Order: sequence, then C-alpha cells, then structure tokens
Amino acid sequence: MLGALWRDLRYAVRTLARNPGFTFVAVLALALGMGANTAIFTVVNAVLLQPLRYPKSEQLISVAERNLKAGFPVFSLSPGNYVDFRDHNHSFSGFAAFGGKGLNLSTGSQPERLLGVRVTPEFFDVLATKPQMGRTFTAEEMVPGASHVAILSQSLWRERFAGRPDVLGQTLKLNSEIYTVIGVMPADFQFPRSSQIWIPLDLEASEWQQRGGHYLNGIGRLKDGMTLASAEADLNTIAARAEQQFPASNAGWDTTSMTLQDRIVRQIRTVMWTLSAVVGAVLLIACVNLANLLLSRSAARHREISIRSSLGAGPGRIIRQLLTESVLLASMGAAAGLAIAWGATRLLVYSQPDLLPRSGEIALDGRVLVFTAALAVFTGVLFGLAPALRLAKTNLASAVREGGRGNTIGFRRNRLRSVLVIGEVALALVLLSVAGLAIRSFTHLQAVNPGFDPHQVLTFRIDLPEAQYKTNAQQAAFYRHALERIRALPGVTAAGAGQVFPLSRSNYILDFTQIGKPPVAPGHEPNAGYYAVTPGYLEALRIPVKSGRDFTARDDASAPPVALISESMARKFYPGENPLGQRIQMGNGSKPAEIVGIVGDIRDAELESTGLPAVFEPAEQIPFTTMFFGVRVERDPDSLISSIRSAIREQDPEIPLDAVGTADALVEQALSMDRFSTFLMSAFAVLALLLALVGIYGVLSYAVTQATQEIGIRMALGAQQGHVLKMVLGHAGILMAVGLVIGLAGGLGAGRLLASELYEVKAADPVTFASTALVLLATGLLACAIPALRAARVDPLTALREE
Repeated sequence: MLGALWRDLRYAVRTLARNPGFTFVAVLALALGMGANTAIFTVVNAVLLQPLRYPKSEQLISVAERNLKAGFPVFSLSPGNYVDFRDHNHSFSGFAAFGGKGLNLSTGSQPERLLGVRVTPEFFDVLATKPQMGRTFTAEEMVPGASHVAILSQSLWRERFAGRPDVLGQTLKLNSEIYTVIGVMPADFQFPRSSQIWIPLDLEASEWQQRGGHYLNGIGRLKDGMTLASAEADLNTIAARAEQQFPASNAGWDTTSMTLQDRIVRQIRTVMWTLSAVVGAVLLIACVNLANLLLSRSAARHREISIRSSLGAGPGRIIRQLLTESVLLASMGAAAGLAIAWGATRLLVYSQPDLLPRSGEIALDGRVLVFTAALAVFTGVLFGLAPALRLAKTNLASAVREGGRGNTIGFRRNRLRSVLVIGEVALALVLLSVAGLAIRSFTHLQAVNPGFDPHQVLTFRIDLPEAQYKTNAQQAAFYRHALERIRALPGVTAAGAGQVFPLSRSNYILDFTQIGKPPVAPGHEPNAGYYAVTPGYLEALRIPVKSGRDFTARDDASAPPVALISESMARKFYPGENPLGQRIQMGNGSKPAEIVGIVGDIRDAELESTGLPAVFEPAEQIPFTTMFFGVRVERDPDSLISSIRSAIREQDPEIPLDAVGTADALVEQALSMDRFSTFLMSAFAVLALLLALVGIYGVLSYAVTQATQEIGIRMALGAQQGHVLKMVLGHAGILMAVGLVIGLAGGLGAGRLLASELYEVKAADPVTFASTALVLLATGLLACAIPALRAARVDPLTALREE
C-alpha cells in the first residue's frame, strides 16, 4: 500500500512539474486562502481556544454585579457585597477581589507611573500561582497602617533591579511611601493584563462594610464538581438576601458570572469568529476555482486516463492518483500559506497589541500545524474529487472520438462548471455585502460627534499620593497651581482638568437626588455620569455651554455649591421646565448644588453610546486625587510634552505624568476595534472578489475554447460578431444573475447575524446590497469581455479546417 502511494506521489510530482503555469496559479490561490485561514486560526487558537495559563483554569470564574433596571448589565462589586459573597458562598474553594491602582514610583532619577493592582490575600491562591521568588500577602498585611509590601512582575524586576537575586527585602518609594519587596511573579503571570506590581487591598473596616460604591473586581475558583450555573444561583441567593437587608444600596442588584477566559476575550470573540467565517468562505472560493481549473484540464487528460484504464487501471486507482495530485497541490499551498500566516500573525500582534488579549501567546504551535495539515487534506479532496470522478468515467473510444474532433464538448454543456461559478459568485457577494455593511457602519461611527473637539488637545493624567496630599485643600491647590503653570506656557490657549476624561476608558457614575422633587423609593434613585472639573475644562475641550454659565475661579471651596448638567440630563429629568436655579445633590456626599448651566452631551465611554445624563461640579469644591488634564495648544500637542513635564517637576519632582497623548488618539483608540475588523473583512472580501473574477474568466475562456468549432460553424452560416458576443455574454450574465440572487439571500442572512455589531446601519441595508451587487456584476462582466471578444473574432475557415 505504501509503495503504491509512493508511486502515485512521484507521478503527481512529475505531472505538476510538466505544467508549471497551472501549478503556480493553483499554489498561489491556495496559499492566499490557506494562509488567511491559518493566520486567523492561530489567533483564535491562542486567544479563544487555549485554556488560560493557570492550573485548572476552567474553574476560574469572573464575578460582577448588575442592575438591569438601572441600566448596568455588568458592574463592579461593592466591598460589602464582596465580603458577603466570599464568606457565605457554597460554590467556590476561594474567592478574591482586586482593583487597579496607579502608583507613582519615585525611586530613581525620574518618577515613573506603574500599573499596580490592589489584591486581597486570596488572590494568588485563587489563581493557583506562586511567586517565582518570595511569598504572597498575609491577612495581617491587609490592615491599614501595617508595613507596606509589594510583589513585582517579572518585567519590573528585570527593569528596575536588573534581575538581581537579592531583590527580596529591597525597598521602593510608591506614592510617597516606602514599600518592601516580598516577591517576584513568574514571567507568564500578567493578571490583570499588563500589571507591573501588586500591593495589598488595605481598606479601612468601615470601607469593607460600604455597599454603595462599586469598584472591585471579583474572581473565584469553583469547587470540584460545581458548575457556573449553580455558582451563579448561589451568589444570587446571597444578593437577594442583601437586597432585603440593605434596600437603600442593594435594591435591584444581583450578580452575573462567566468564566475568566470569556471575560478576558469578550470584546474580541465576535470579531474573531466572524473573521473565521469570512476566511473560510475565501478558501472555499479558491477551492471552487481550482475545481474549475482541474475540470478544464480534464479534457486534455482524457486520452491519458483512457489509456491507463485500457491497461487495467480501475476507477478507484485513477481516482486515487488524481486525488494524490490535488492533495499534493493543497500541501504545497499549505506550506506557502504557513509562511504567509507567520508573517500575518506577527504583523497583527505588533500592530495591534492592545486589541488582542493574550497577544504574547499568539504563535504557530503544534495545534496550528495540525489544523493546517488537516485543511490541506480537506481542501485537496474538496476541489479534486469532482474532476477525479469525472475523469474516472473516461473510456478509450470516447477519448479517441473527442481527440479527433478537437475535444469539442459544446458551449452550453459545462453544467458542473456553471454550478461552481454560480457558487463562487454567490459566496463573493455574501462577503462583499458583509464588508459593505461593516464599512458603512464604520463610516457612520467615524462621523459621530463625540461632543467635544479633540483636535490640538494634549491629555495626561496625574495621581496625587494621599500620604503627601492628605487634605482636600492640598489637592485642590496642587491642581490650581499646576494649571496656572501650564496656561503660562507659550502656545497654550486653554487648559483644564477633570477626574474623568471623555473616551479615556474610565467613567464615574453616581446616584443623585433632585431637591424639591417627590422622593423616590430606596434603591430606585436615578443616576448620571459625574465630572468634577476645573475652570477651563469645558473651554479646553470646547464642550459648548448651551445656557447659563461655565465654572469660574470664584467657584471655590468657600463659594456656594454649583453644578452644570448635560442636555440629555435636562431633557430626561426636567422635561418642560427650566433646570437653571434648581438644586441637585450627588450621592458622593456633596452638598446640594444649584444648577447654573446646561452643557452639550459628550460620548464619555464609547462612541456608540448616546449622550448620557451627566452632572459637572467644580473640582475645587469636590477634589479628587486623580485628574485628567486637557491642554489646547496652537501647534503640535506633542511639542509641549517636555515643557509640561518640566512645569510639573518644578512643582513636585516626584509626580510623573501618565497616559500622555492627544485627544485625537483617544478618538482613534475608540475606533480601533471597528477599524481592525472592518479592514480585515474588506481585505478578505476584495480577495474573494478577485478569486471569483479569475474563476469566471477561466470558466468562460475555457468554454469559448471548447466551443470554437461550434462558433465557427455559426459564423460560417451567417452569424454576426454581435450575435456571438450576445451568446457568450448572455451565458455569463445568466450564471452571474443566478449567483447574485443566491448571494443576496445569503448576504441578508449574514447581515442579520451581524446586526448587533452594526452602528446606524440596517442588516438589510438596500444601499449596501445594491452597490455590492452592482460592483460584482460590473467587474464580472468586465472579466467576461476578453473571452467574449475572442469568441467574436473566431475565423470560420480556421475553425472548419480544424473540424
């Protein structure tokens, strides 16, 4: 058996070597299709399919709270609720909480901002990961006032301590306090993503009891035998009990859980599966093209196959030989596709590292190689089976007759190839339609007005250490003086700061009370986005004041409390009345404030969101330790970064700037996922279009060649060139029309599946479907023009002489 297969393989190599043009075209088409599939599978495998790099990672569950009535489908945990879940659940062997914490590292010549994480003692045990060096935290180190300790990431250890083995016991100055290094994590531990340092979550006893503020993330490890559904039911029982005991803070709140892996990849999952389907369709079109090419070659091989049959080769033997050739072609395409996939995945990882979770794990591994090998066999059989079955039926007598007649098989007899052309036209239209919908959606998203002018605005964040800036007055004074220094710099036209910056992936939501309105039931208080901003913030971002006034320097801590509200806030909560002069009290403990102005809506979290109700209060009256700056400049914003760093360093040399960039970059970042998916879908759709056009051209060109004698006879009997053109283009037009009808139906179905991912575009958008169908029809007919013109120029005498 192996000897026979080896003979088939050697014969296949010789056959393909005798036809280098055909072999090159076939391998190129397969390499593009299989390379795209392998590249996408490489990402899907690493990001979606491979388990997380923790022992029994399928047991790790991400736990969040939600309040559907209030419009919060996924929300952070409050400390008090976390304690209930940790202490009273029956489903988890461990339950931990953590939260991001920016840390100013002032050890060394230049201050640096670190991405830190505050964690409870159970955190590392839940993840079943031990430090590479040292130990984890103890319960005693969670108490405020205890000695400060920290655990370093592998990268921070190597960067700050040059990988020294004596790092344990060394100290760092973080947020103006001394921390002792007690551990170093392994190189592959980076949870949450890109974390550099971990410190204890040392809340006061009163803070562990509060339930109104939600700012913790929950993670648990299921006990053996427990399921996600049973754990969620267990937690919701605890949440229902807390709702009865604490209705003012817990009314309407329950929990939502998913595996930790699902939580990590939730934003990219739909995009990756969609791209997988798209590249699968591209490969299918490539296979259809190759099937057509092999069918075209089959006429030239009739005599060869018939002679082999007459010498004793049965149909099975012939089919095996032909499938060996097609699988060999597919294997060559797969080998070239692996090289394409390697380059494509490297490009994806390096160009879009922030979009792809687990990007460091994306690589061609054994599973990818097995996938590519299986794909090669599958595609080889897929595009080689129909030609093989057809050739296996060849007999010597028919081959001799066809050879004597110049292989004339008739222009309209190529039914199988016609069906294949219809299929690839339909598939191409489906992909073009999906790409068209994505492009239309992205175009609408790009045109969204974010509610502020991001051009010529430099942004950065400053976090004041509470150990040094302990009072509200100290915090307010720092930001006031910092803004005075920045506004004095050449080229600065306006500057302001707020504890939240639009599209910065941070938001702050608070309940509020409308003073003078009927009270609402506990737990049903309305909520709004909250901004504590300095004078100059609205001016720097050019957020328009629709009525009333902006904040001024007089709105300081000694002045009466004032507030601004957004237009959507005015429409929703003050319908038919003037909100100016009315009072509102936010749930952060602030005093009732008089509404003195109405400002335009801004898209604070994402561009897809509509304008949300928002309240602005003066930062001097409600100070925050962390503030985002917006600095409007006359020239390139990046040119002022060094001057601003110097101005802040002169004020406090231990304060670093963080998240330095431009507001334009924030808008681009908000569009990055949509741009990424739209670009790839469009690229694959164009590839599908080109493959379909090549297939249409190839089939029609071959049909014209086969029908040369028929056309010559028609022209000898008086047929004009116009009639021949009409015949050829008419045949092509019928194939394309049928393919377009089927493709439109498929495109409508695909559009419905993607409806939730589209922005202001209907799944059955007539403009998209009409334009893509016209593009495919026009380019398809253009591809038909060359063989049609060649048919119209057939010399009747030459054709009859060949007959």
